[in-house]
Amino acid sequence: MAKMFPISGQELEKLIPQKQPFVLVSTLLDVTAMNCATTFTVLPNHVLCSDGKLSLAGLLENMAQSSGCKMGFEDFVSGQKPRRGFIGEIRDVVCNRLPLAGEILNTEVIVENEVFGAVTIVSATVMSNAELLASCRMKIFFART
Repeated sequence: MAKMFPISGQELEKLIPQKQPFVLVSTLLDVTAMNCATTFTVLPNHVLCSDGKLSLAGLLENMAQSSGCKMGFEDFVSGQKPRRGFIGEIRDVVCNRLPLAGEILNTEVIVENEVFGAVTIVSATVMSNAELLASCRMKIFFART
């Protein structure tokens, strides 16, 4: 992984434990100490698409995988294998609209708190163009494999 950003394709998939067809992040745009930004192009044949729309479960998984991209990138930079993430809690879910196949989602994850290096509390938003599609807060447990 010679270049830094953007990261996509096989290089991106090295950062997260999920594999196709369950990957819900297309590109890692940026990572800072407290946030990350990703994109995802909704494919009509994705396993979490139905009737031409990505499901709410897909939106939530996109937010969780975006958080995983941040952790995976930090692990990569420090020379470690990416950790597995497990959603421990989802709260304050708002879904204004399910995205249509073909839409490009822009997801931002902000780290609110990290506890003992294993639990990360994040807030996440998913946008399409300037429209807020969904948001939530998550508690994610990260474990070494």
